[in-house]
Amino acid sequence: MQSSEASASEPAPEQSQTARSAGNIGRIIKLGAAIGILLILGLLAAAVATALTAAETWVPIIRIFRDVMLLILLLESVLLIAALAILLLQVAGFFVMLRAEIKPILESARETARLGRATATFMNDNAVDPLIQLKSFLAGLLAFLRELLRIRGLLTTDETNGEALDEADAP
Repeated sequence: MQSSEASASEPAPEQSQTARSAGNIGRIIKLGAAIGILLILGLLAAAVATALTAAETWVPIIRIFRDVMLLILLLESVLLIAALAILLLQVAGFFVMLRAEIKPILESARETARLGRATATFMNDNAVDPLIQLKSFLAGLLAFLRELLRIRGLLTTDETNGEALDEADAP
């Protein structure tokens, strides 16, 4: 009994290993992003410092750096436009697939709802309504018989009481 309690409280080894690897990947991504941001801020601070102190000697290097950054930004924008085009194509394909796959599912759901309505109507007309009518008739008949027996009981009691009164009157 204790071993089952221990195994229930501890996660399975496969699940804990998957959780650890996901946590490690998240840490690696966060560390890489932090290092990248610090690198960019350091380069920006170095560029500002060199531009303010000895601008004339660093002008050719800054121009080369500027040109390289412009090329990188140009390539990045081309990649961004390509990724956007691929995304639009994927969305269009999704809508085509959605139209092709969802339409038969909706048709099937409509058919199922129609059959459910028809079944409910059939059961109502052929089973429920006749049973309700029969039960109503039997309830009315039972009430009628109960009242009939109650009236008969009153009549027989009055006749018995009348005979008892006649016997009491006789000396």
